[in-house]
Amino acid sequence: MRVRKAVIPVAGLGTRFLPYTKAVPKEMLPIIDIPAIHFIVKEAIDSGIESILFVTSKEKSSIEDYFDRNFYLEYFLNKNKNQDALDQLKRIPENVNIFSVRQKEALGLGHAILQAADFVGDESFAVFLPDDLIFSKVPVMKKMIEIFEAKGEAVVAVEAVPKEKISSYGIIKPHKLENRVFKVMDMAEKPPVKKAFSNLAIVGRYVLPSAVFDYIRKTKPGAKGEIQLTDSLKALMTERGLLAHEFEGVRCDTGDKFEYILATLKYASMQKNLRAKLKKAIKDIF
Repeated sequence: MRVRKAVIPVAGLGTRFLPYTKAVPKEMLPIIDIPAIHFIVKEAIDSGIESILFVTSKEKSSIEDYFDRNFYLEYFLNKNKNQDALDQLKRIPENVNIFSVRQKEALGLGHAILQAADFVGDESFAVFLPDDLIFSKVPVMKKMIEIFEAKGEAVVAVEAVPKEKISSYGIIKPHKLENRVFKVMDMAEKPPVKKAFSNLAIVGRYVLPSAVFDYIRKTKPGAKGEIQLTDSLKALMTERGLLAHEFEGVRCDTGDKFEYILATLKYASMQKNLRAKLKKAIKDIF
């Protein structure tokens, strides 16, 4: 079955970016002139996704507003013959259906994904975690969907992380099947370095069958009362199998202040009108 739906959980409070996120969703943090969430939606569209569900909260309406049209603004720009500004508005992705549902309580990623059950129905679907921006030649999700459709098993994205970061991620026990594709034999959530199966960490992309909802419903809440997706995936792995794709590209966690700056610099370096100026400015600063 073709993967045509995606779920993007955006209900988080963004506490690492306070006070900014007191009034503005963290997903709307600007990467120069477009918000971080723009990159995620663009990757989804470029991967063949037709419909997207935002799992959101009442403070996040600006995300939906961004992907909607503003007829007053368009009228004003047309009236003043401001074609440059109109052209900038056309950069916002439109060829996708946008839906939303509210997660009334912050009860973990598994709980957030569960809110999408009615939207997904009996179809397989993609999940994007919006903090993870991945700069790559081929959209990471596009490759993951190809693997899913060829192999018939759920797929998670993985990245080799430094030893000091292993205990911050879900880590897989991999069995290599082919180039950058692994069978997941086991996994552990935030293990101590000495007990980690590998340095391959699960990061913010998943392709999942609708059966995952049954596993989430059966998953018991953890110590903080949260339902962790990793626990559900472990059960799915045991009964139905699970694959991992070690993607090619540069990932930036925009929920981290340092990596948010890196994402901005990376995107700036891709702009012809900014690259040379940026290179010189960095040398002058340091």
